[in-house]
Amino acid sequence: MSSSHSAQTNTRPTGPVRLSVVITNYNYEQFVGAAIDSVLSQDVPIELIVVDDCSTDGSREMIAAYGDQLVPIFLNPNEGHAGGCNAGFTRTTGDLVMFLDSDDFLLPGAALKILENYDPDAVLYMYRMRYADDTGTLSGLFPSERTEMANGDISQLVREVGRYNGTVTSGLVYARGVLDKLLPIDPVAFRTGAEGYMVAAAPLYGKVRSSNDVISGYRQHANQHSKFARAYAKRARWCLAHDAARYDAIRSHAAKLGLPVASDLGERDPENIHERLVSLLFEPELHPVEGDSVARLIDRAADLNAKGASGLKKLFGRLYWGTFRAIPMGFKRQLMTWRVDEKSRPAWLKVIGKFIFRRLKIGSL
Repeated sequence: MSSSHSAQTNTRPTGPVRLSVVITNYNYEQFVGAAIDSVLSQDVPIELIVVDDCSTDGSREMIAAYGDQLVPIFLNPNEGHAGGCNAGFTRTTGDLVMFLDSDDFLLPGAALKILENYDPDAVLYMYRMRYADDTGTLSGLFPSERTEMANGDISQLVREVGRYNGTVTSGLVYARGVLDKLLPIDPVAFRTGAEGYMVAAAPLYGKVRSSNDVISGYRQHANQHSKFARAYAKRARWCLAHDAARYDAIRSHAAKLGLPVASDLGERDPENIHERLVSLLFEPELHPVEGDSVARLIDRAADLNAKGASGLKKLFGRLYWGTFRAIPMGFKRQLMTWRVDEKSRPAWLKVIGKFIFRRLKIGSL
């Protein structure tokens, strides 16, 4: 497939590059103040827009108390993540735009790093984040150091696979020019996970630039929708519906650019195959993909794991998936539970995992 892009997406700023940050908030009174303060305390000027999506807690009063330090947008009725991003973007004027989740926060010096990394040919910038708890205490990196984020011209990869290694909302920065082409986002299809749409389609319009700079705190807490507690199949079905909407976005924007797209998006996407396997193992009666079987998905996962792998990673992949094929269905569910839910893993398995993944540094299987 051709990887050519459309005509130049970005316009070069005539003066200093400007950054706009849009904070989208819904009922995160306990966090949104920290997110706002983290932007206002940066050592370069930032245009700050805060969108409250019809919160029922004290968020609106807290946002309003900042006065003219920010641009407030109070939505009514509730429009979801996509609606908040749409509304916030209409008020931005910056050359670069970042959507910051209200339970996350910028780290000191983040804005300066973002501006220093400006590339007139880039449409999307991806940064690492630090995990943070409810109190804001920082811990490990996301994505981990083992994960190499995509970089450069990845249009063909997107159109053949439907996914690439990247990050999530608060580690992403967009060129204004590409958002002009992508937004507004469908508020129904992307009521949650709106960044999934933007990162799926943006690389079709230009270069992706990844950096090892760490710019934000990625807060982990009990209220996040993506956890779904221990409802593995429910989470998998949400991911599959989200993937289907992302694939549709890729097809739509590729058609506008006259670029071909693989007819079977998802079949070379390891994460999509994984979620289909989880869905089929735990709640087969609700599985949304016709024609799937556990045996076929295991074979597909094994093939994708082996593709491009070498040495120990390939060996352990063969052992893992060979074992997965052979064991009874009940044990398959147990092994998958340990795979998707770190807290469920027994101590002995954690010891083995540390040896394999950290000592041998082979990445994930």
